[in-house]
Amino acid sequence: MKTIFHQASSAGDAQGTSPLPVKKVLPRPLGFQNRPQTDRGNEIWLVTLSDLLMLLMIFFVVLFGMALQREKKVQPIVQAAAVVQIEPKENIVPSQTHVILAQKNAPASIETDLIAALQREKGQSDVMIERIADRVILTFPERIVFDPGRARLKPSAQDTLDKVASFINERPFLNVEVQGHTDDRPISNARYPSNWELSVDRAMQVSKALIAVGVNPTQLSVKGFGEYRPHVPNDSDASRLANRRVEIQFSVSPPS
Repeated sequence: MKTIFHQASSAGDAQGTSPLPVKKVLPRPLGFQNRPQTDRGNEIWLVTLSDLLMLLMIFFVVLFGMALQREKKVQPIVQAAAVVQIEPKENIVPSQTHVILAQKNAPASIETDLIAALQREKGQSDVMIERIADRVILTFPERIVFDPGRARLKPSAQDTLDKVASFINERPFLNVEVQGHTDDRPISNARYPSNWELSVDRAMQVSKALIAVGVNPTQLSVKGFGEYRPHVPNDSDASRLANRRVEIQFSVSPPS
């Protein structure tokens, strides 16, 4: 579009002056029309997000690699532990095998063997053998081993104690506990102020008799209970007689 301004030439000519210059306005190309400037800075967050995703991917790859390395280290340790658990079964020494077999068959086999050993003795039918839980209990009534109120062994009891000692010596895996018991009648003299002392002394005398014929003292323990663990209620002379006793209790030692 072209715009031309014309001045009246006649007026200029009349006044003797030259005509005014003409200002020409050229058309502007369409490409140079004013346009709003776009904000190119808004696209920077895409670069930041891509960097963050790349870092996360690298982080997880590193973690995965560390997990693989840890698994490779743990696997040989587990295999070695499995070997350690298997090896002792192959290297069990005879004494350990003996203990394991004894524990497997005890206490029933102990009871059977003890009955067989004491049946060889004659005149000892009053000796009682019973099995309670994991213990086998051999009970000597007072009249077999002691006189009333005394703790000196009768000579007639020695043969039976010798058999018991042989039974123990053949089974070094046994724990042997010797217990003394009395009735509820009080005793008080220069030697025994109470039934406690009498019961302990009787258990001690039986233990010494076993040690004298070869029993290992480390297998033995001694306890005296006085009248406080009666076998039956102390309500008659017969019951009190039953409560005056010495017990030898057998149990199997745990493997060391």
